[in-house]
Amino acid sequence: MFRRFLTHLATLLFALVIALAAGCTAFGRAASTKPAQAKPQPRTGIARSNVGKPSVILITIDTLRADHVGCYGAQTVKTPTLDALAHDGVVFERALSQVPLTWPSHAVILTGTYPFQNGVQDFTGQPLAEQFRTVAQAFQQAGYATGAVVSAFVLDRSWGLARGFDFYDDAFSAETFAQKDIGLVDRRAGESVAHAIAWLKKTPRRPFFLWLHLYDPHSPYDPPEPYRSQYRSHLYDGEIAYADQELGSLMAWLKLNRLYDSSLIVALSDHGESLGEHNEDEHGFFVYNSTVHVPLIVKPPAASAIAAGRRREPVETAAVAPTLLQLAGVKDPTDLIHAQFQTHALFDTNQAATPAGNAPAYSETFYPFSSFAWSPLHALESERFHFIEAPKPELYDLESDPGETRNVAAEQPATVAVLREKMRALLAHNPFTRHDAGAGNLSPDAQEKLRALGYFGFRAAVSPESLKQGLADPKDKIGELNAILKAEDAFHQGEDGRAEALLLQVQEQDPNIYVIPFLLGESALRQQSWERAADQLQRCLVLNPNFDNAMTGLARALSKLGRMDEAKSWLRKALQNNPENYRAWYETGLLEAGSNPAAALTSYEKAIAIQPNFSPGQRELGLALFQQKTYASAATHLEKAIALGLDDAHIRNFLGICYSQTNRPRESILSYQVALKLDPKLAEAHLNLAYELRRAGKIGQARAEYQTACHLEAKFCAALK
Repeated sequence: MFRRFLTHLATLLFALVIALAAGCTAFGRAASTKPAQAKPQPRTGIARSNVGKPSVILITIDTLRADHVGCYGAQTVKTPTLDALAHDGVVFERALSQVPLTWPSHAVILTGTYPFQNGVQDFTGQPLAEQFRTVAQAFQQAGYATGAVVSAFVLDRSWGLARGFDFYDDAFSAETFAQKDIGLVDRRAGESVAHAIAWLKKTPRRPFFLWLHLYDPHSPYDPPEPYRSQYRSHLYDGEIAYADQELGSLMAWLKLNRLYDSSLIVALSDHGESLGEHNEDEHGFFVYNSTVHVPLIVKPPAASAIAAGRRREPVETAAVAPTLLQLAGVKDPTDLIHAQFQTHALFDTNQAATPAGNAPAYSETFYPFSSFAWSPLHALESERFHFIEAPKPELYDLESDPGETRNVAAEQPATVAVLREKMRALLAHNPFTRHDAGAGNLSPDAQEKLRALGYFGFRAAVSPESLKQGLADPKDKIGELNAILKAEDAFHQGEDGRAEALLLQVQEQDPNIYVIPFLLGESALRQQSWERAADQLQRCLVLNPNFDNAMTGLARALSKLGRMDEAKSWLRKALQNNPENYRAWYETGLLEAGSNPAAALTSYEKAIAIQPNFSPGQRELGLALFQQKTYASAATHLEKAIALGLDDAHIRNFLGICYSQTNRPRESILSYQVALKLDPKLAEAHLNLAYELRRAGKIGQARAEYQTACHLEAKFCAALK
């Protein structure tokens, strides 16, 4: 439930874009097909400096609580693959995620920087800034083949994590987008593992770096059989068991190809899952161990001196990036990535088997702040205590209270003071601060208060007055959050009236939550109540002037009201806030198409330059090129749209024309025939097929197609005569 709401805010308008595009082009239901493969950059041979270097496999299993893995003591779920990896490697029993959200946590893992340093603190900011390098860039520059397979749209390349990868598989079928909300678009572990193995088979025999991301444990919990039946009373564990079993296929392939022993393999999760603890169903709102304690297993290459075993001191997932490079023996020639690391590797350089340091592990969440203007949360976990900085501070003695049920902050003021001072020192050490576009409407004093909170994102949903008065404690707001989530569930069930009533109740308690008019505006868009949608989305932008998704929705409402200039103005503002928002580029193209085809073409080109796997963008670019009679290029993009699963009789018909105009008669005939299988009543395809058959000398077949076209559309009867 929580995941649907969280990712919904950042990527909601994709679904509206799909619907709008379908209306413009009258295309039918999409059919899924295999995702297109990104072309690896050409490389030949093995770099001399890489001879003897181990291959590296990074595995992230989304939303996996540490205590739901066998090697961490779980009794109700079977995880033989992870358990076997643990047997061969080092198990870090106290690994802590720096932020319990998918995209920000992966930014930490791949860059070795804290969220408050890299600016990726939640789903309301801009993509990862160019100044931050990923481990993939370091491996690529060192001569490694680099590939990634991600299993959810929330890690799509537009966020900035694809840099450094020769191959980044984030293509999802158009049918999946049609059937699910954007935040739910994913694929099962079996498909992703198969894609990873396919890439490995195509990779030359040289060191490679593979990042494989599996999404299955994320809600809603829907494991396939037999796991659904075996774990019917705890489906979350069924998802884990299924993902573990599919991961076993990768391990078997590595062993069969004699790559397992020589490779460095690191498996971990980005965050856990509350499962109702502390009144939180899923993750992201709090920073208790149910959501920040994650499994972390390091299987070193055979040549390493590191012995298998277990480590019990707190460590951070930010340490994964420097550890990957350290154990692979890779040094970035520019040394830029090593300079950005803000934590040590997991092992001491001189004594490989000894973990480095025992500093407390840091976590944060800005989701309550960025989406609701409530206080952010920061946490430090030492070997014994877990301190959470909040308006009402919390301290838990993990030795006597591992479930974090008893706050002892009042009884341990000295411990609180020590950990608070360490936290402030950590937050103050931020050499990578970048311009905060979202705070531009705040006074310098308010901006300084934001920075004191450790916020370096781009969209502050908080007013200067709220900062001055003090922000609400998320613990006191969990009821309001749950009511909003119930409303969002009601929207998904088509119960808009009940959903709106729930939201209005929360709005009476707290009128400054920008999310509420945003959701009400979205509901109005679905109901095609354009005036009401525009009103609510404008209210949202008063509360949060930097929310580009609200700008995009407002643009759609205004365009439907005939206020095209205003609509275009809001899209320009959205793109000023986030130039990488390819959905806004796409919508800009749709608005420009009628009056300025050249500008529309440019917008579509920008959309797919950012995300080439965006199937509607490929389709519209293909059609725009078709209108310009640039048939060869049009065919390329229409083919890409079809390969991504956006298949339809109309696309096939246009593609057939492109083939015909570029002297490819055989492909043209086949394309028309496929179009007619998809829609036997598409008169244009019958007519075009008749023309192509006549050119091929098949007069009888051509006459039959002409007759069918005439029967379906009287205006085509002249062609038969």
